[in-house]
Parts: sequence; C-alpha cells; structure tokens
Amino acid sequence: MSAREPLYRAIANQLQDRINAGEWVPGERMPTEAVLVAEFGVNRLTVRQALAQLRAAGVVDIRQGSGTFVANPPPVLEITVDPGRQVDEGSVHATVQSVVSDVTETVLGEEPDPSPAAAKHLAIDPADVKRLDTLVEAGGDPFAVSSYWLDRRRFPDLAARWVGDAALHGVLREAYGITLFYSWRAFSAAAAGPVEVEQLGGLAGAPLIVRDGVSVDSDGRPVYYVRRRIRAERASYVMHYRT
Repeated sequence: MSAREPLYRAIANQLQDRINAGEWVPGERMPTEAVLVAEFGVNRLTVRQALAQLRAAGVVDIRQGSGTFVANPPPVLEITVDPGRQVDEGSVHATVQSVVSDVTETVLGEEPDPSPAAAKHLAIDPADVKRLDTLVEAGGDPFAVSSYWLDRRRFPDLAARWVGDAALHGVLREAYGITLFYSWRAFSAAAAGPVEVEQLGGLAGAPLIVRDGVSVDSDGRPVYYVRRRIRAERASYVMHYRT
C-alpha cells in the first residue's frame, strides 16, 4: 500500500486479487464482515468501504441479510452489423436471449414528453411526443431501463396494446402492420441517477452503458427514438462487421 492509498482501497485491491486468483468463484459467498475485520485488523467501517468499492465496480453483490457474493461475469452481447440486413427485430431481446434465458420487457409507464431532442429525431412537433418506459429483466434480474419516444397521434393506444412478454417490434408489427428498420444506433456512458438506481439497483453515480438510436418504417419515416441504460458491469458488447 502506498502512503497516500486509503486503507479501504488497499483492502479492496487485495480482495480483488484473490477473486481474480480463484479463491472465491462467481456466485460463492465471501467471508463475513466480522471475519474480514479480524483478518485485516481494521474496523467494520473500513471493511464496508472496501466491499462497497468492489460492489460499485461490479465485482461483488451485497445481498441484504445474506452476505457478500462474488458477482457473475457479465454476458458478452454480440451485435452483427450487416449492410444487407437492417431489419429491427427487437435487439435487446434477441441479443440478450442469445446468452441469458428468460428475457422479459415490462411497460412501466406512459406519459407526454415534449422533448425537443426526441422531437427532432422523430421529425414531429414536441407537443406530439410521448414516452414509454420499460424494464428489461434477464433471468429474473433487472437488466436495462429503456425509454421509447413516439408520435402520440400515430400510436395513441400503444401502451394498452403492449401487454405480456413482447418486444416492441412485435407489437408494432402485429398491431400496426409496421416493419422496423434500423436508422442508427450509438453507444455512450452516463452515471446512474435516482430512476436507474430504483429500477436497476446499484449505487447512485455508478457507470451505465447507454445505447440509443432511431428505428424507421419501410418508407424511412421515424417510428421511435430509444434510449436504453444498462449497469456497466452487467454487459460487455462485441461488434461484428460483415461485408
């Protein structure tokens, strides 16, 4: 430990090294706080700070009343970019289902949202924009919070039609006869705010992977603008390019 390195960080680094070495495997319960306090000769607060740092990094899961467990490694989500095939087939479902079973998406709410940015993406007046928020779960655990902005006049009853375990592309195809095509997708990063913490768990300020983009119909008319937020430790993306 360097002279300037906080004690809790040094302990966190040592625990990280031991996890990397296989002393505790994913899903295994780690020693209790009391055991770690005795082992490192520090107080309970220092141990909690060390575990909190590991939790923020996605290394461990702290389960109330159960203890601290080594986190499972994030699934590697593969995306293939094929210029010859740009049909939007519900990427979050198809991508996650390739590595995790039991993927569901539930509508959390619908409300008017006169967002100038969304209106620009959709090429409509801000007064006509509405937003649907959904929660994607994989294997019963929260995976992503998604927000979809659409034209309220074009899809006045979308939330009522979006029931059960269905992807948006399927609802739009079955209810409105619309086949979706990708216009663009982008990746960025953001810090978790109160909404993301409430829906996804984790800590305020923790890093999120943000994937947003626009899908269009067969005439090239924008159908929705989507912004999806995923806890950074929950997924790793790989892009495959085809020519």
